[in-house]
Order: sequence, then structure tokens, then C-alpha cells
Amino acid sequence: MNPLFFALTPADVERELAQRLRAARRTQGWTQAEIARRSGLSLATVARLERTGQGQISSLTRLCGALDRLTDFEGVLTPAPPTTLDALGPPADEQTR
Repeated sequence: MNPLFFALTPADVERELAQRLRAARRTQGWTQAEIARRSGLSLATVARLERTGQGQISSLTRLCGALDRLTDFEGVLTPAPPTTLDALGPPADEQTR
């Protein structure tokens, strides 16, 4: 993991997502109006997300669906690995007794 990641603020992440969303749309050769139509969102919502990175999670997922990028969410909020033996829980053979 990039050590600079820990220095990010929520605002930094929002700006980065806005830039990535804009870049993904432009890679498709779509205007904001086109991705709004394809995602079922308003043009104002698309413009705000691309400008500020702020909006509803449902709006972001609809845009990613239109871009065929929903699998990009697979790594978001994955369960953290256990850090202690107690966190692992009992061995499998003890769980079935």
C-alpha cells in the first residue's frame, strides 16, 4: 500500500474519485450528457460528481455501471485480516462440536 495513502483526507479521496470518473467518461468519448442518459442520472448530478466528488453512493455506482466498471468496487471495504489469534476464532473442528 502506498504510504501516502494514510495522509489522505476524505476531501482528497473525493477529488481523486472526481478526476477518475471524468477520465473514465472521456476515455469512452462520452459527454456528461451522454453518461447522464446512460446512467439515468441528471446532468447536474454528473457535473457535480465530476467537479467535487460529492454525491450519493448510488449515483457513483450507477455511473460506474454505465461505464462497465462496477468490478472496481470489489476491493472497497474488504474485511481486515485478523490481527490476533483470538480474532481468528476457534479451529474449524471445534466449531462443529
